[in-house]
Amino acid sequence: MKGLLLLLRKYNYVLVFILLEAMAIIMLSNNNRYQHSILINANREIAGTLFEAVEGAREYMKMGATNKILVEENTRLRNRIQALDEQLGDTVVNPSQVGDYFFFPAEIVHSTLHKQFNYLTINKGRRQGVASDMGVIGPQGIVGIVLESSENYATVIPVINRDFRLSVKISKNDFVGVLSWEGMSHRIASLNEIPFHADVAIGDSVVTSGYSAVFPEGLYVGNVKEVEQQEGNFYTIRVQLGTDFQKLFHVNVINNFNREEQVELEASLKQ
Repeated sequence: MKGLLLLLRKYNYVLVFILLEAMAIIMLSNNNRYQHSILINANREIAGTLFEAVEGAREYMKMGATNKILVEENTRLRNRIQALDEQLGDTVVNPSQVGDYFFFPAEIVHSTLHKQFNYLTINKGRRQGVASDMGVIGPQGIVGIVLESSENYATVIPVINRDFRLSVKISKNDFVGVLSWEGMSHRIASLNEIPFHADVAIGDSVVTSGYSAVFPEGLYVGNVKEVEQQEGNFYTIRVQLGTDFQKLFHVNVINNFNREEQVELEASLKQ
């Protein structure tokens, strides 16, 4: 209270001036229609600006929840599409079939982008069903492969890691090659082992081949950016990745229900 009194004493002339000005404006507007309309319009403009700013702040605060809802909806749609694709590929459609692959959402809580061996950390682990060698995909394309998981977190080797390798194909003609990263731009990867007789052009879509137990066939990877013919029997191809890792926050982890069976069978053939 003492502080308030000292403040009023210090600024008493200013406060009296503001009070008198306010009274004069009110009296003038009440006795003159023109000034009254100007005051009303000015009040509307100020109030509208304040309301817009407050609403914008509220909308910004809600973005996290909105994004979470959209991610969950996209995950449900992915699962439905995957199940329908697998059912339509069967000779007999089984309505109770859930599909070979199941997608569930996760968020990136840490990432590196400017190293030769980058990695991501997601907020899902063994307790949520995440295990090594599961695929990870984002809204614009594939992201990487789970390296290992703890109870509630997992590390992911992304495409932009020098150790990353994945079987992919040219969508229009099914020619299969190997996708890797040379440690340069976080948006450019290399596609190798595509032979010279394959029809490849700039802009061609590159998708997963389905030749591994990690990703289902046909997931978007990127588009052909450069095609070079050098010595040997294969093209040198640069791929513009669909995923922009600098803007990546939400992902889907892919669980292949038949992965263990496939891996065991392939391992037995190598013995």
